[in-house]
Amino acid sequence: MVLSILGMGLAGLVFQEIGFAKAYQRLTLSLPTARAALKKVFYIRQSDTTPLFDTFGELTEENKQVLCDNNSFKYYFADKNNPAGKTEIIDEGALINLNTASLDVLKRLPGIGEELAGKIVNSGLRPFSSINEALLAEGMNKENFLLFKDLVTVYGTGKININTASKAVLLALGLDKELAEAILRFRQEHKIENPDPASTEELGYGFSSANKILDDLRSFISLGLKQEQDLLALLSVLDVKSEYLRFNVIPTSGNKEGLHYSIIIHPATKKILSWKEY
Repeated sequence: MVLSILGMGLAGLVFQEIGFAKAYQRLTLSLPTARAALKKVFYIRQSDTTPLFDTFGELTEENKQVLCDNNSFKYYFADKNNPAGKTEIIDEGALINLNTASLDVLKRLPGIGEELAGKIVNSGLRPFSSINEALLAEGMNKENFLLFKDLVTVYGTGKININTASKAVLLALGLDKELAEAILRFRQEHKIENPDPASTEELGYGFSSANKILDDLRSFISLGLKQEQDLLALLSVLDVKSEYLRFNVIPTSGNKEGLHYSIIIHPATKKILSWKEY
């Protein structure tokens, strides 16, 4: 009996050691795999076949790269949040910049209002280096912050990708509900034509040029005078490309996932602006 108990104890210890060794292997492989993924994605963006625009489908498509020794990683360019059971895609290039947005835009964000927007604009901490610094603005509390934190960024020049902007962002920019919903429908239904008639490459759905946003929407729906005026006022802010990306990579060793990484990058300069692991 004593030997049996001893054997069971030793077996449990051995299994723990094996489990720890496998977990340690996954963790030690995660970081170099994430670095390899980052180098690959910089190369991919440099050789992008559609450099003038980024569509919703292009940035949310999940890609996989198989490496040696049964190691691999999968990656995509936008966070896939799941608040209250509803999946939402968050593209860094489609968020409102806390450092450049006007008071009128900020006050339309959920949880802010005119008074709090004024305090953000006039905060001594602005420009913020992290969206979390907005919590230090006078009058801000965690409940308010959680309502708008997934709609804002501190990276970029303030340009917003109309191909990936959420309805909440479009409304905060001052567009009415009908126009915001029409933009979302256009992104789903309007197939971008390939300018090369000899090519069979599919370019996706959405807007292909910032200069044609107004004309594209005019041909899609009947725009009212105010809707046209609102769009014209935003043309200097709207873009069809995301210059700053939220790059997510998940390394895998065998069938086990390692650490997950969420990295804010500027592919044009190959700069890493933020690196988080979880």
